[in-house]
Amino acid sequence: MKILDRFLGKVLRKQWPPELVEKYVGNYRQTYLAYATDESFRVNAASGGSVTSLLAYLLQIGQIDGALVCRTRVEENKVRAEFFIAKTVEELKSAQGSKYISVFFASQATPLIRKFNGRLAVVGLPCDIDILTRGCQDNMELKEKVILKIALFCGGNSEPILTERILRRLNHENHNLTDFRFKIGHWHGNLRASFDNGQIITKPFSCFSDYRNLYFFCQRKCHYCHDHTGYFSDISAGDIWSFRMKEHPIKHNSLITRSELGDQIVQNALSEKILTGHTEPINEICEGQARTLPTHYNVTARSRLGWIAGEKIKDTVHARVRWNEYIVAAMVLFNERFSRSKMGQKIIFKMPRQVWKLYLYFYKMMESL
Repeated sequence: MKILDRFLGKVLRKQWPPELVEKYVGNYRQTYLAYATDESFRVNAASGGSVTSLLAYLLQIGQIDGALVCRTRVEENKVRAEFFIAKTVEELKSAQGSKYISVFFASQATPLIRKFNGRLAVVGLPCDIDILTRGCQDNMELKEKVILKIALFCGGNSEPILTERILRRLNHENHNLTDFRFKIGHWHGNLRASFDNGQIITKPFSCFSDYRNLYFFCQRKCHYCHDHTGYFSDISAGDIWSFRMKEHPIKHNSLITRSELGDQIVQNALSEKILTGHTEPINEICEGQARTLPTHYNVTARSRLGWIAGEKIKDTVHARVRWNEYIVAAMVLFNERFSRSKMGQKIIFKMPRQVWKLYLYFYKMMESL
């Protein structure tokens, strides 16, 4: 398997000239591969625990008074995501892990930021950081309060119905849900659901991600977005899916620093052994997101085919579109619209997952060309 991974890594490797990097990544100062040195920060992390470890470090040295983060909560047996301001390490740890479920930054997070009295770090999706950046431009008090913005790589978010349908499959005995984690563990990781009878069900993350990666139940606003890595952040963080990293026993984070402050924080964390890692060429970071970077950026293809999803999508990037990118965009738009209908939802969950997996392989092949 290792030999096959190395072979595929070489055969499928793409070229990343500066003009592509500028489009997909934006301005940056330095790029790193890193993970939290303290193993306790990696236990429930989606990747290497770097973001939680950095925030804990900043709290402990008094550089921030709190961090706006997102956690999942269980409400009437349903999983929801909520923003809150963490002021302790334990509160930060409670927010670890990916949340593939819709949030509304402007209405849910911005009021928390405005009310908070102190210096804040803010963690959000690229679209959240964009909203925050524009808010800071119009409000000096907000700008002075938010001293650090961390963006999480994002390939699109999902409506709650996807999580609810997956949970319905797991909870055959109708026990009350007490905790839910979308993704923990190495490489693709596992999904974990805990119930009030003490039962903990762990399944491969693919039982959720196969549907998500095909854009079933995707938020419609994601069709309009081209920012995968968070252009307007101080630090961007995400997964690294390079074949060579699959062999490493500890999953790493990709870190992209964009401001002097962001880079200084990462360098200090590395020198003080808060993080373990090293600088990495930008093309390696791009290679770790080789399929999703071009797909996410290419609003042009989705704009020209927006009628498939019944959407008028404004072309904000005016990208060159190759034939396979039209196929990818058509699949994304059709799948999202199909999952909106009751008939579509019935078919999606009645169809054996092996069929969708084959469909997903075809989709990924089109992205990889």
